[in-house]
Amino acid sequence: MTPRRSRLPKVWIWTSIGLIGSVVLGLAWWQQQLPSRLRNAVQRDELERCLQLGSQLAALRQLKPQEQALMADCLRQQAQRSWAEQRWRAALDQQRGLVLRSANPAIEERQLQAWRDQIRQRALDLFQQGQAREALNLLQLSGETRFPSGQQLHSALAENWAANRYAFSRAGEAAGSEQWWQALDQLNQLDHPWWQNQATSLRERVESQAAALQRANSPKDSHGEQGGMTVPDLLLDAAVRHHLSEGLSAWMAFQQACAELGGQVLEEGPESSCRR
Repeated sequence: MTPRRSRLPKVWIWTSIGLIGSVVLGLAWWQQQLPSRLRNAVQRDELERCLQLGSQLAALRQLKPQEQALMADCLRQQAQRSWAEQRWRAALDQQRGLVLRSANPAIEERQLQAWRDQIRQRALDLFQQGQAREALNLLQLSGETRFPSGQQLHSALAENWAANRYAFSRAGEAAGSEQWWQALDQLNQLDHPWWQNQATSLRERVESQAAALQRANSPKDSHGEQGGMTVPDLLLDAAVRHHLSEGLSAWMAFQQACAELGGQVLEEGPESSCRR
């Protein structure tokens, strides 16, 4: 007797073909639906939905110019919305994606650079106001530290803040030990406006004590009262350097420092001196 052949393999084959055909037909139907759904999402201002549909359509076939424009417009609006909501990193990354998708990448690149410049300027403003932690967090949370320029700025700000904090601490320790010249040297290393302001009262006390110490160790002026007493050089030099760090010219810094120390500028030939 001839063995009876099983029909099971044929059933599997036809079932598989049917499933594959259903998937193909489903994808074809979905591909036909995507363009209209994409346009509807744009009209309803459903930006996230628009981006999802555009990505799905791009995975199935090459986007047409009109569809590419719709995707770019969705991405542009999403980036602007993220920026307005202060979601800096999302906005910048979306704008970077727009540079790649836009028909005019130069315009989008300028917008990207403008936003990055605003982030860096905001970080610098916060830093100058003494909000170092907020400035460093802004650079990190915006994603700028992923790039060399942002990482360099982050490192420079952190190092400058740490150096000023260290100098301020050392100045306080030296003043507490009545080491006035060492304290004054540390105060002169402060180059951040916030730390300079924090050190105002300490500087006044240190300069006063340093001046008294130098007067006690200086010989009497042989000219008597006629020529006056010369303002201590170390004290005058420290005050001059302080004003130079504020942006004054050398001559203006010298005049301002001399006046603050209770002296008057006397011109003696080609040189000038500060006397009380």
